Amino acid sequence: MTNTITKDKVSISKAEYYRLKKLDEHFRNFWIYLENLIDIREARKEVRQKKIIPQEKLFKQLGF
Repeated sequence: MTNTITKDKVSISKAEYYRLKKLDEHFRNFWIYLENLIDIREARKEVRQKKIIPQEKLFKQLGF
């Protein structure tokens, strides 16, 4: 096994740091958007399969 000595820190310019930070934020927002789309798709699928009952019907069944 070979051992490679590496630096603990990498220096980058302030402009590059802010660019990477902004890029990270865009990807985070993109993943949140995709998760929302998947949730909506699954909810619509459950509605089509009649797995969801109306809230009023649920309350009646629970005696409220």
